[in-house]
Formats: sequence, structure tokens, C-alpha cells
Amino acid sequence: MPASRLSLDGTWEFLHVSDDRPSGPASVRAINVPAPWQAQFADLRMRAGIGIYRRLVDIPAEWLTDHVWLRFGAVFHNSRVWVNGALVGANEGGFLPFSFDVTQHLRPGENEIKVRVDSPTDNPAEFPDSPFAEIPFGKQSWYGPLSGIWQPVHIERRIPDHVKQARIVPKRETGEVAGVAVFASPLAEATDLRIEVLDPADASLLVFTVTAMPGAARMPFEFRVGEVRSWSPAEPNLYRVRIEMLRRGASLDAIEERFGFRTIETRDGKLYLNGEPLYLRGALDQDYYPDTICTVPSVEFLEDQFRKAKELGLNCLRCHIKAADPRYYEVADRIGMLIWTELPNGGMATERSRGRKERLLKGIVDRDGNHPSIIIWTIINENWGVDLVHDADHREWLKQTFAWLKGYDPTRLVVDNSPLAPSFHVESDIADYHFYAAIPDHRAAWDKFVDGLADRAPWLYAPDAVVRGDEPLMCSEFGNWGLPYPKDLQDQGGAEPWWFETGHDWGDGVMYAHGVENRFTDWSLDRVFGDLRRFVSAAQWQQFRALKYQIEAMRRKPQLAGYVITELHDCHWESNGLLDMRRNPRVFHELFHIVNSDTVIVPKWDRLSYWSGDTARFEIAVAHGAGAAIEGAQLSIRLGDDEKKFSLPRLEAPAVLDLGAIELRVPAMAEAGMRRAHVELRGSNGRLIAHNHLDMAVHPARTGPRHSGERVWSPNRKILARLRALGYDVARRMEDATIVVSNTHNEAIAGHVRAGARLLLLPEAEGALHPFFPHWQNVKIRARAGSPWMGDWASSFAWLRRADHFAALPGGPLLDESFDRVIPDYVISGCNLLDFQARVFGGLVVGWIHKPVALGVERSYGRGRMAASTFRLFRDAPMADPTATMLLDRLVELVAESREARVEETGRGAEAAA
Repeated sequence: MPASRLSLDGTWEFLHVSDDRPSGPASVRAINVPAPWQAQFADLRMRAGIGIYRRLVDIPAEWLTDHVWLRFGAVFHNSRVWVNGALVGANEGGFLPFSFDVTQHLRPGENEIKVRVDSPTDNPAEFPDSPFAEIPFGKQSWYGPLSGIWQPVHIERRIPDHVKQARIVPKRETGEVAGVAVFASPLAEATDLRIEVLDPADASLLVFTVTAMPGAARMPFEFRVGEVRSWSPAEPNLYRVRIEMLRRGASLDAIEERFGFRTIETRDGKLYLNGEPLYLRGALDQDYYPDTICTVPSVEFLEDQFRKAKELGLNCLRCHIKAADPRYYEVADRIGMLIWTELPNGGMATERSRGRKERLLKGIVDRDGNHPSIIIWTIINENWGVDLVHDADHREWLKQTFAWLKGYDPTRLVVDNSPLAPSFHVESDIADYHFYAAIPDHRAAWDKFVDGLADRAPWLYAPDAVVRGDEPLMCSEFGNWGLPYPKDLQDQGGAEPWWFETGHDWGDGVMYAHGVENRFTDWSLDRVFGDLRRFVSAAQWQQFRALKYQIEAMRRKPQLAGYVITELHDCHWESNGLLDMRRNPRVFHELFHIVNSDTVIVPKWDRLSYWSGDTARFEIAVAHGAGAAIEGAQLSIRLGDDEKKFSLPRLEAPAVLDLGAIELRVPAMAEAGMRRAHVELRGSNGRLIAHNHLDMAVHPARTGPRHSGERVWSPNRKILARLRALGYDVARRMEDATIVVSNTHNEAIAGHVRAGARLLLLPEAEGALHPFFPHWQNVKIRARAGSPWMGDWASSFAWLRRADHFAALPGGPLLDESFDRVIPDYVISGCNLLDFQARVFGGLVVGWIHKPVALGVERSYGRGRMAASTFRLFRDAPMADPTATMLLDRLVELVAESREARVEETGRGAEAAA
């Protein structure tokens, strides 16, 4: 008998109460199943509690001659189910399927189904047996609770002892396949299992029959495939197994499963897929969706997302601390995407919570074990729900769980804990680590991390860890933000997405998206960028440049076996995706593959700011992570009219070929501008294998200060020497100077400015800007370290207004790598809206345009004028960094011309009065 199925997806009646003791009237409303109630009701966005679902369903009379099962894909978190008033069963846990035989409770015609869902809070009075901290919950502690029926529901007719599951374990090397059919209940009588195997083209390969005796709970079977067609991202070959149950020649039930021949292993610090080198190019996938949070909108939505992931050059998605809808893995199998999937975390480590984790982990392997796309399991993420750093018992539990999982599923790799400092590994197949650094601001910190990771730094492992010493190394979380355009996220009615109102309690408020358009104009960023769309585009290109640098730094290290970018798509308030929340591509979508491929040309640079006619120097390597050997290839690098070519030796993956330092002549330029060095790798047949580029700022030769008649002075000897070296007319004492350049100020300097002098203040420490700003405004120099202004998690966006005195500085408005040597360690806080309208010429915002601060501001004071800037202008020798030199010149010019403009304005006023 073929199974009959009736979907119960659609509209149900719904009643929500906050706990088991409602204090007032509650209203029944319509809810859509499947989807968590937080996705559907504005008043329940952040509410867990208790939900009561009710639906009437018509059951055909002929169905009741067989057994009828009520099946749930998954429900958050604990459920009790009634049919026509009778309790038919209960389930604990929010990620796995469950079902009940409801035959005896049904009647022909209309039937009532009622489901009570308990979504725990941490109040022990409400949920004493399963408080939220003691259940596996995943990312709900970040983006808000998830409650209710979130995966499909259906009723189906099946025989009582049907095959409920088939586990398939293929052996790629021999074509042998070991299977086991698991029955819903012990067989009532002897049963023939007719097993048909179909190849990837759906052609029948073989058919055979095994007989299971009465009382059997499971039935093993074996077969062999002659010519194995392996499963891989390039060729996602899937086989099908159809298991039909026969009694006395009659067909009673059938089930189908798909599988693929795929191996994953590690050798000598490298990953191998089907015996071939694999360089893992992954992205974190929160598996959240714009309208339904965790419920898959459709298979078509998943297919579109996976295709875009492959267009970006990704070969792996790390499905983050969640047991995903099975359709997620089914699409990955079909389209060809490797999956690294993880056990949802809890909040506390207790006997009850550990037991729940262990049962869930076994259930995940049982449910999803046939998917060839899944190659890695993770047990713990970043120490969440355990205390590996301080508790030896927790470390021992993790070692035991690792050993159990390796034994239960030897076909995959296992990560014990994907660590973020200060946590570590205790025993793992992969030595991965998480690290976030803003680029270009903190590229030195990133380089230091990559060096430490490649050298197997001691922070990778616990002191009592089990270490082989050849575990593949990788950074499995890193990333930078690039904001989406808000109008691209609106719903069909043009409304702002509801999740713009979330995130306000994270990161000092910088995660709060609502009001981003108003903040953009309030802080006069339209005067800098033109409009919000241009700002968003600039932010996304900054994200590209940051990821490009980070990936290039890792690809230079032959010790590393891959990486995982944070993340595939934005998630609510978290905006570091390669796609936005609605899966719209970033501006760099079609270019990203140049650094995210098996073979990548990897430059390394010390600076990207040059004088016209200089010699540009950088290093070049070719990273060949996987694929066929490269033979007879030629690499060319061109900057302007200067080009160099290199013939490469045979390059067999996995390998990194370091070509060393390369020098090219910087083009002669009359005006400052950006120039690009192009790098290409072509095969012996001329086919383009890889290409890359480096953008650099080129400044025309400096002829000296533009303003004659100005005399500069500084109380700081280093600054005074720099001014003299740059050709400025240096006064012997402050009283003789028209411009004071200083990193500090005092009453004498302030008095000199009040009397008509100009001050260029370049502070290098925290302090107040009183008396130049009024005391009530509280304008201060503040360190970025330890503050959201660092931008290592929610990215900061630093800018320089490219107008007036700064119009000739190339690039921008966001600061790019050509500003690498001058990016400030300090900011100027307290500047108000009026300051940002005209006085602030450089600034910084964080996340969704929050916490605006200045990097440069000017204003009049007394009869004089001052400008303050935190750009680091004295880091290198005079003229060594063109950006620092030109910035200093423009800042001096800014304060000098402000005096001239004031004199001219005063003169015009006197003439008018006469």
C-alpha cells in the first residue's frame, strides 16, 4: 500500500499565555503553521511561554481501516498532543521530528487536533523541569526566542510496523553499502523487503529481496555498486534506495532514501574529499529567514541561496548551532554544497542539560546521517553552555562525547569546541579558531593571529588536551560588516522589516537598525556621501576589501586548510553577510571569487600609498588549494606601463608558491588618484586561471608648503623637526608663530589662539577640548581601545570629507588601505549635530550608523581658529608615507586659509559699513 498523506500546514487557531496561570483574558487568533509565533505577532516577538494550537481536520472513512500517524517535523520546545480530547502523547525537545499513532482516537469526518507547546523561560516556577538554560536552544539567546510549530505537520496512513527510517553507510573505495531498515514497531509477521537501487540518472542498478522475521525491530542489508560515481560539490551524484515491504506478495508500504559515495579525512594537516585535496572555503549560515525566522520559506528559496553561495566561490556552509530543516540538507545534497553542522547549545551544564544534548546529538546523526553533504559535526561552539576554561569535568565530558560521536559516525570529522578566546580545544579532528579584526584598522592584529594559528600557538588547546599535532588548522569565524540598503529589505507593503526593532540591547546599541535613514541625514553624512545608497555601497566595498585582505593573509600560509567567513547572509541586526537578509547580493558578488577559489593569486603589501614615480614593492604568491596540477603557467603583473612576467614551475595541490618581492614603477601623475596593479595567472593554453589586483593611492611629487608668510611652531620637538623637514617656516617661539601645531594644549596656547593665531591640534592621548569647545558640550579625545569604536565586531566606518582642502586626496570617502599608516587610535566625542553639518571634516560611525564621533573638527575661538584631528601623522619618517604627508599639509592649509578667509570677511564687512 503506498502511503497516503494529508498536510496540516496552513491556518490553525492559536492562544498564547505567558505561563500556566493566566491572570486575565486571552484572545484566540489565527496562526500559520509552520512558523514560530514570534515571526507572526508583533506583541510576541520576544515572548516565550505557552501556546495552544487547535485545528479541525476531515479524515476519510477508508483511512480508518489502516493505522494513521500524526507527524511533526519539529516544535519549539516541549509538546503535548490531543486528538478529540484524548491525550495521544508528549515530546521534549525542539529540533527533531516526532509522531504518534492516533488511529484509535480518530473518527470518520471532522476531528479536533490540539497541541500545547511549552516554550520555556528561565523562571523555575513556570518551567521547573526544563528551564530555558537547560535545554538546547542555539542562537535564541542572540536573536530572540523561537516558539511553536516551526516545521511541517502532516497525517499519513501507514502499517503499524512500517519502515520509519533507513540508515545507509556507503564505502566509496569498494562500492559496498551497508544499510539497516528500522521498523516503527517489531514486525507482526515475516516480511520481505524488496530493495531497489537507482543510480544518479535514476536508472535501476539492482533489485534484491531480504526477509525479516516476526518480532524484528530492524533489518540489515548489504549491496555493492559496480562503478562508483562519487558525490562532490562539482558532481553531486546521488543514489536512491527504495525499500518496499511485501507480505504474501502484496505491497504494504515503501520508503525512499538518498545517499552518496563520499569520504572526508585528514592527513598531515590537510583535508581530503574523496581522496583529493580539499581547501575549505566556507561561510557561517545562521539558517534564519527574513519573514519566518527559522522556518524554511520554500525549497526554491533554499535553492536560490545555495546557488548564490556557489557563485561566491563557497564550497561549504557551517550551519550554525542548529539542527536545520531536513530540506536544507536535501538541497545541499542536490546542488553540491559541503555542510559543517552543529549541535544547538544550551545555557548551563547540568546533568539534565548534558543528557538532553547527548540525546539530541544522537537524534541528529540518526535523522541526517544519510546526507553526503554533511562532512563535519561540531559539539560545542565558543564554550557556550559549558566552562571548559575552568572546569575539568566539563573538559572530560567533551572528550567522552567526542569519542562517542567518532565511534557512532566514523564517516565524518568531529570538532569538539570551535573556540574563541579564552576557550580552546580538548580533542578535535580540526584545530579551528575564531577571531575578529577590523580591516584596515587592525590588520597588524589580524596578521599576528594568522601567524599564531599557522604556528599552532599554545592558545589552540587546553593544557590537558589530547593533541595529535597534525590536525588541519583554520579560522572558522572572521568577518566585517557591510550594511544592506534598507529599502531592499522592505516587505511587499513597503514596511520596514520587524527585526529592525531588535538588537537594541547588543553592543552598546550599535546593532539597532531602526532609524538608520534618519541617523544618516541627522549626522549630515549626506553631505559626505550624497545619499544612503552610496554610503551602503561604500560600506559593502569596505567589507570586500577587508575580507580580501584577511583571506589573502590566510592563503599565504600553506599550514592552513581553509576558513569560514562570518557569514553567508545578514541575520536580523547582524550585518556581516555576503548577502543581505533577503538574500540580495552585495555589490562585490561577481568579484568575490577572485579570492575565494581553489587557486588564488595572493599579494602581500607593506603600504599602498606612493609618490608619483616611486617604486612599488610587494610580494606575490600563488595558492593552489585543490584541483589538477598547474603546469606551464605564466603569471603577469602590470602597473601602468610597467609589466613583469614569470613562468611558474609545476604546482600540485595543496601548495603555496612564493614568488618573493616584485618591484614595479609607479606611473607619473600630475594629480593624485587611485591606480590598480593587475595580476593574472594563465595556463599554457592561455586560459585565465586566476586574477587579482591591488589598489593604491598615487600622489604627485610634493613641492613644499603652499602658503608663504605663515610661521609654524610646536612645543613638541618631534613635530617641530617634522615641520622643518617638510620645508615649513619654523618660528623660534610661540609668540612669533601664526600657526601652532601641537599634540597637547594649555592656557598659553589657548590664549595665543584667542589673540588671533591658529592651532592645529594632533592629540595622541585622551583629554578634553575645553576651552576651544564650551564646557557643557564636553568634547573629548577618547581612546578607541575597549570601545565599540574599535569596530572589530560590529564594523566601524571611518570617513574623510573629500571636498575643499581634502578634495585632492584620492579614494574615499571611507578610509581605505592607503590610509593604513594614519588610521586613528583616538576619536573626538561630543561633537553635536551643528558640528557635523560643517565643522567635522572626518568622522566615524559604528554598525547601523551609531555613536558618531569626529576624527577631525575645526572651529573659531576668540579671534583665531583651531582644528583638531586624531590621524596618526608622525608614525613614519618625513615623506615616507605620502598619505600622512599630504594630510598634514592639508590640515595646515585648512587652518591657514581659515585665517585668510576671516581677514577677507572682516575686510568686506568694514567696506560695507563704510
